[in-house]
Amino acid sequence: NSLQGKVFLLLGLIDASFIIGLGIAMFFAFANPLATAFR
Repeated sequence: NSLQGKVFLLLGLIDASFIIGLGIAMFFAFANPLATAFR
């Protein structure tokens, strides 16, 4: 039972880190052209 909880927590962390990484990648992809345009 605890093993199932650990696996579920691990999958949740992997899913969250993937979404966070995707969000950061999108942020840098859209922020860099704007930053270079203002310079």
